[in-house]
Order: sequence, then structure tokens, then C-alpha cells
Amino acid sequence: MKQRTLGKSGLSVSEIGFGAGGYWGMKAFDDRRAARLVEQALDGGINLFDTGPNYSRGNAEVRLGRILGGRAKHLVISTKVGSLWSEGRNTKDFSPASIEHSLRESLRRLHLDHLPLLHFHGYPNPAGPAVETLLRLKDKGMVGALGVSTGPGGAKRALKLGIFDCLMVEYNLVDRSLAPVIAAAGKAGTGIIIKSPLAQTLYSRDIFKISAPSDVWYLLRALKNHRHKFIQGRKFRFINDVEGLKASQVALAYVLSNPHVTSAVAGTVRPEHLQTNLETSAIRLPADLLHRIEQAGTATNTAV
Repeated sequence: MKQRTLGKSGLSVSEIGFGAGGYWGMKAFDDRRAARLVEQALDGGINLFDTGPNYSRGNAEVRLGRILGGRAKHLVISTKVGSLWSEGRNTKDFSPASIEHSLRESLRRLHLDHLPLLHFHGYPNPAGPAVETLLRLKDKGMVGALGVSTGPGGAKRALKLGIFDCLMVEYNLVDRSLAPVIAAAGKAGTGIIIKSPLAQTLYSRDIFKISAPSDVWYLLRALKNHRHKFIQGRKFRFINDVEGLKASQVALAYVLSNPHVTSAVAGTVRPEHLQTNLETSAIRLPADLLHRIEQAGTATNTAV
């Protein structure tokens, strides 16, 4: 597994990260299977594990901390503040007291006394008190690198502020709308972590084939959050026919081909899918395929 430097943070992270959330963190998913996936990721060279206090209905951090135990301190664990799982629903709270409490609880659940990477989960408004709180926690040694997991508007504001080591944004072959922001961040020395690098596999011919409860969960989430992109995903079905590569490998390798991208975080509950992701670290797509993807996405991303 190749590693890349996360901006000016000094952290070296695997170019593919493990998404410790989604169905992986749900109580309905067997603990032993979840643990085996983490071990497989570690054996494959992944050292970046991304999670959040509200992920998987509040169970993701608990599960990750329990599986990793003392090993967590040797890894780059990334979590969030600003989003909480409370009384059966996701809530937002960027108040200074909530941010500090959320971080302390995350450290406890993850068996850490120092968090290598902490993101705002969305850009706070107003930003001043929240940012000051993060900087204070950093000065106290509780946090290392600071980032923002956000959309276009928040990414631009975070980049303009100039204090963040990392931006976590969505970017994939279906949605390349943040490519200019990613380029600007890269030139400024800001690390870039990509969420949803596989574009919810909207390009797959098998997206509606169901063989496990997790398939239903992921499909329903895609329909809820990305319904408008389903037609756009069909434009990329040609990547299913690339000789010697799986479609998901083409999609992931495309994201990693961006010189400003530090790492792409992907979650899965299937060992074979994780193995496919791990093997993608060694893949570099040919220029003609990259060009075809760019051409297919031009009209798509104009409309996104």
C-alpha cells in the first residue's frame, strides 16, 4: 500500500483509507465479521481509519475502538465534531462545549489520549467560536491535524481561512464538481481526503442486484442521497468492460490519479470488495482510459 503525505500536517497516510461507518458499524452487522475486515485492512497496509461519533447510529466509534484497542495509537484515526447521534437521530451542534465534549467522548471510545486528525462535520456557522475551540484543543495536545468534511461552500470557506491541514470532500468519476477546489487546496499545501470515491457504484450494471441485507441498506441510502446521479452513473458503464480490471478499481484508481488527492476513504462489509480496493493501490490507469472518463464526465459535471 502506497502512502502519501497529508498536506503540511506531517502525517503519512495510506492512499486508500478504511471507512469505519455505514453498515460496517451497525449493530446488525456481526462483530466478528467487522473485526476481520479491520484486520484485513491492516494486513493490506491501511493506516487511515475514518469514523464519526454519529456514524452507524453511534456505534461505529465504539466498534472501531474495541477492535483496535491499543493499536489505535499507532494509526491515523480520523473522526468528527459537530454531528452527534442523540435520541435516535442525527443532530448538529458546533457550540464550544459540545465540540470539547464530543472530542473527549470520541477519545474515550477510540482508546486514545490524542487524536491524529479531527474534522468539523460540516462548516460551522458562525465559525469563529468553533474554530477557536479546535485551536485550543490542539494547543492542549488533544488533537493533531485539523480538517473539515464538507461540501463546496464549506470547502471554499475553509480553504480561504487557511488554518486547516485537510479537506474531506466528495469527488469521483460521476461528480467532479469540486475538482477546482481540490486543485486550489493542493497548491496551497492542504491535504485532500476523498469521501464517496466509488460514486456509490452508480456505474455498475449490478447495482439493483440484492444478495445480502447490506445491499438493501446501501441501495436505499444511494436512492435517498444520490437519486439525481443514477442517470449520470449510466454514462460510465463502459468501465465495466475494461479488460483485467473491475469497475470499482477503475473508479477508485481514477480518483487516486488526481495529483492533489492524498487518500480515498471507502467502506465495505465484504472481504472480496476490500481486497479489490487494496489491490487498486498498485494500479495506474492508461492515458486513453483516463481521457475517455474525462470526456464522459464533461457534460455530467456541468450539470452536477
